[in-house]
Amino acid sequence: MMSQTSPNLSNGRLVSGKVIDRINPRIEKGAMMCVNGIVVHQTDGGTADSSLSNYAKGGKGAHFLIDKDGTIYQTARVTQKCWHVGRIKSRCDQLKSCSPAELKNIQAIMHKQGSTYSARLRTLHHHEMTKPYPDRYPSNEDSLGIELVARCFPKTGYESATAAQNSALRWLVTTLERLLFLSAPDVYRHPEVSTKQPTEAASARW
Repeated sequence: MMSQTSPNLSNGRLVSGKVIDRINPRIEKGAMMCVNGIVVHQTDGGTADSSLSNYAKGGKGAHFLIDKDGTIYQTARVTQKCWHVGRIKSRCDQLKSCSPAELKNIQAIMHKQGSTYSARLRTLHHHEMTKPYPDRYPSNEDSLGIELVARCFPKTGYESATAAQNSALRWLVTTLERLLFLSAPDVYRHPEVSTKQPTEAASARW
Protein backbone atom coordinates (compact mmCIF):
# COMPACT_ATOMS: atom_id res chain seq x y z
CA MET A 1 0.00 0.00 0.00
CA MET A 2 1.43 3.37 -1.03
CA SER A 3 1.90 6.02 1.66
CA GLN A 4 0.11 9.31 1.33
CA THR A 5 2.11 12.27 0.08
CA SER A 6 3.17 14.62 2.86
CA PRO A 7 1.77 18.16 2.77
CA ASN A 8 3.86 20.47 0.60
CA LEU A 9 3.89 23.95 -0.85
CA SER A 10 3.41 24.49 -4.57
CA ASN A 11 3.23 28.02 -6.00
CA GLY A 12 2.17 29.34 -2.62
CA ARG A 13 -0.53 26.70 -2.14
CA LEU A 14 -0.53 24.25 0.75
CA VAL A 15 -1.17 20.95 -0.99
CA SER A 16 -2.90 18.51 1.34
CA GLY A 17 -6.13 16.55 1.50
CA LYS A 18 -6.85 18.45 4.72
CA VAL A 19 -6.94 21.85 3.01
CA ILE A 20 -9.65 23.19 0.69
CA ASP A 21 -8.40 25.69 -1.89
CA ARG A 22 -10.49 28.87 -1.69
CA ILE A 23 -7.69 31.26 -2.64
CA ASN A 24 -9.04 34.71 -3.50
CA PRO A 25 -6.60 37.04 -5.29
CA ARG A 26 -8.64 40.02 -4.14
CA ILE A 27 -7.16 39.81 -0.62
CA GLU A 28 -3.60 39.27 -1.88
CA LYS A 29 -1.68 42.54 -1.59
CA GLY A 30 1.65 41.87 -3.31
CA ALA A 31 4.58 39.52 -3.01
CA MET A 32 5.78 38.57 0.47
CA MET A 33 9.53 38.18 0.38
CA CYS A 34 9.80 36.09 3.55
CA VAL A 35 7.59 34.61 6.27
CA ASN A 36 8.83 35.34 9.77
CA GLY A 37 5.72 34.53 11.76
CA ILE A 38 2.15 33.31 12.01
CA VAL A 39 -0.64 35.37 13.61
CA VAL A 40 -3.77 33.62 14.91
CA HIS A 41 -7.08 35.53 14.71
CA GLN A 42 -10.81 35.09 15.21
CA THR A 43 -13.24 36.39 12.63
CA ASP A 44 -16.07 38.08 14.56
CA GLY A 45 -18.49 36.22 12.29
CA GLY A 46 -20.70 33.20 12.78
CA THR A 47 -19.87 31.20 9.65
CA ALA A 48 -17.03 30.50 7.26
CA ASP A 49 -19.28 31.57 4.39
CA SER A 50 -19.62 35.07 5.85
CA SER A 51 -15.84 35.43 5.99
CA LEU A 52 -15.39 34.04 2.48
CA SER A 53 -18.01 36.51 1.22
CA ASN A 54 -16.17 39.39 2.87
CA TYR A 55 -12.90 38.24 1.32
CA ALA A 56 -14.58 38.28 -2.10
CA LYS A 57 -15.07 42.04 -1.67
CA GLY A 58 -11.32 42.57 -1.37
CA GLY A 59 -9.62 44.51 1.40
CA LYS A 60 -8.69 42.71 4.60
CA GLY A 61 -8.20 38.97 4.78
CA ALA A 62 -5.97 36.17 6.03
CA HIS A 63 -4.19 33.22 4.45
CA PHE A 64 -6.19 30.44 6.13
CA LEU A 65 -9.68 30.13 7.60
CA ILE A 66 -10.73 27.36 10.00
CA ASP A 67 -14.44 26.64 10.34
CA LYS A 68 -16.03 25.51 13.60
CA ASP A 69 -16.05 21.90 12.42
CA GLY A 70 -12.30 22.03 11.78
CA THR A 71 -12.49 22.45 7.99
CA ILE A 72 -9.40 24.32 6.78
CA TYR A 73 -9.65 26.70 3.82
CA GLN A 74 -6.64 28.34 2.21
CA THR A 75 -7.76 31.81 1.19
CA ALA A 76 -4.48 33.40 0.05
CA ARG A 77 -1.14 32.10 -1.14
CA VAL A 78 1.67 32.01 1.42
CA THR A 79 3.81 33.95 -1.04
CA GLN A 80 1.45 36.94 -0.89
CA LYS A 81 0.86 39.61 1.75
CA CYS A 82 -2.57 40.04 3.33
CA TRP A 83 -3.95 42.86 5.45
CA HIS A 84 -4.53 40.95 8.68
CA VAL A 85 -2.26 42.36 11.39
CA GLY A 86 -2.76 46.12 11.42
CA ARG A 87 -0.29 48.40 13.18
CA ILE A 88 2.16 46.53 15.35
CA LYS A 89 3.00 47.32 18.96
CA SER A 90 6.51 47.85 20.29
CA ARG A 91 7.84 44.40 21.11
CA CYS A 92 10.51 45.52 23.55
CA ASP A 93 7.99 47.73 25.35
CA GLN A 94 5.54 44.81 25.70
CA LEU A 95 8.30 42.50 26.93
CA LYS A 96 9.90 45.15 29.16
CA SER A 97 13.22 44.69 27.39
CA CYS A 98 13.82 48.09 25.75
CA SER A 99 17.12 49.83 26.21
CA PRO A 100 16.78 53.16 28.06
CA ALA A 101 17.28 55.06 24.81
CA GLU A 102 14.67 53.01 22.95
CA LEU A 103 12.18 53.31 25.79
CA LYS A 104 12.62 57.08 25.63
CA ASN A 105 11.92 56.99 21.87
CA ILE A 106 8.73 55.00 22.37
CA GLN A 107 7.50 57.20 25.20
CA ALA A 108 8.11 60.29 23.06
CA ILE A 109 5.99 58.78 20.27
CA MET A 110 3.14 57.67 22.54
CA HIS A 111 2.97 60.93 24.51
CA LYS A 112 3.39 63.38 21.65
CA GLN A 113 1.36 66.50 22.35
CA GLY A 114 -1.26 67.45 19.79
CA SER A 115 -1.24 64.00 18.17
CA THR A 116 -4.27 61.70 18.14
CA TYR A 117 -4.02 58.20 19.59
CA SER A 118 -4.47 56.74 16.11
CA ALA A 119 -1.65 58.90 14.76
CA ARG A 120 0.61 57.82 17.63
CA LEU A 121 -0.05 54.15 16.88
CA ARG A 122 0.72 54.76 13.22
CA THR A 123 4.01 56.48 14.07
CA LEU A 124 4.93 53.69 16.48
CA HIS A 125 4.22 51.12 13.77
CA HIS A 126 6.52 52.87 11.31
CA HIS A 127 9.19 53.15 14.00
CA GLU A 128 8.96 49.43 14.74
CA MET A 129 9.12 48.52 11.06
CA THR A 130 12.65 49.94 10.86
CA LYS A 131 13.76 47.04 13.10
CA PRO A 132 14.61 43.52 11.91
CA TYR A 133 12.55 40.55 13.07
CA PRO A 134 12.52 39.31 15.86
CA ASP A 135 13.39 42.67 17.42
CA ARG A 136 9.88 43.63 16.30
CA TYR A 137 6.64 41.71 15.94
CA PRO A 138 5.73 40.22 12.55
CA SER A 139 3.56 42.44 10.36
CA ASN A 140 1.50 42.26 7.20
CA GLU A 141 4.82 42.34 5.36
CA ASP A 142 6.19 39.08 6.75
CA SER A 143 3.51 36.97 8.44
CA LEU A 144 0.73 34.53 7.64
CA GLY A 145 -2.73 34.98 9.14
CA ILE A 146 -4.94 32.13 10.35
CA GLU A 147 -8.57 33.01 11.14
CA LEU A 148 -10.83 30.89 13.35
CA VAL A 149 -14.56 31.36 12.77
CA ALA A 150 -16.04 32.85 15.96
CA ARG A 151 -18.45 35.55 17.04
CA CYS A 152 -17.53 38.39 19.38
CA PHE A 153 -20.04 39.56 21.99
CA PRO A 154 -20.02 43.06 23.53
CA LYS A 155 -19.89 41.89 27.17
CA THR A 156 -17.94 38.63 27.01
CA GLY A 157 -15.69 39.01 23.96
CA TYR A 158 -14.90 36.23 21.52
CA GLU A 159 -16.53 32.85 21.90
CA SER A 160 -14.20 29.92 22.57
CA ALA A 161 -12.55 28.02 19.76
CA THR A 162 -14.04 24.56 19.28
CA ALA A 163 -12.07 21.38 19.91
CA ALA A 164 -12.20 20.67 16.16
CA GLN A 165 -10.80 24.11 15.38
CA ASN A 166 -7.92 23.70 17.82
CA SER A 167 -7.12 20.26 16.43
CA ALA A 168 -7.03 21.68 12.90
CA LEU A 169 -5.02 24.69 14.10
CA ARG A 170 -2.39 22.42 15.70
CA TRP A 171 -2.01 20.48 12.46
CA LEU A 172 -1.85 23.63 10.34
CA VAL A 173 0.66 25.46 12.55
CA THR A 174 2.90 22.38 12.83
CA THR A 175 2.79 21.88 9.07
CA LEU A 176 3.57 25.52 8.27
CA GLU A 177 6.38 25.60 10.82
CA ARG A 178 7.98 22.60 9.12
CA LEU A 179 7.56 23.88 5.57
CA LEU A 180 8.58 27.48 6.29
CA PHE A 181 11.32 26.79 8.87
CA LEU A 182 9.49 28.52 11.71
CA SER A 183 9.35 27.54 15.38
CA ALA A 184 6.96 27.89 18.31
CA PRO A 185 8.10 31.42 19.32
CA ASP A 186 7.15 32.65 15.82
CA VAL A 187 3.42 32.04 16.39
CA TYR A 188 1.36 34.80 18.01
CA ARG A 189 -2.19 35.69 19.00
CA HIS A 190 -3.43 38.85 17.28
CA PRO A 191 -3.70 40.98 20.47
CA GLU A 192 -0.05 40.23 21.28
CA VAL A 193 1.21 42.05 18.21
CA SER A 194 -1.46 44.71 17.57
CA THR A 195 -3.99 46.73 19.57
CA LYS A 196 -7.02 44.44 19.36
CA GLN A 197 -9.81 43.01 21.52
CA PRO A 198 -7.90 41.14 24.28
CA THR A 199 -10.02 37.97 24.11
CA GLU A 200 -9.33 37.39 20.39
CA ALA A 201 -7.75 33.94 19.97
CA ALA A 202 -7.38 33.60 23.77
CA SER A 203 -8.86 30.10 23.58
CA ALA A 204 -6.85 29.04 20.51
CA ARG A 205 -4.42 26.18 21.13
CA TRP A 206 -1.69 24.91 18.88
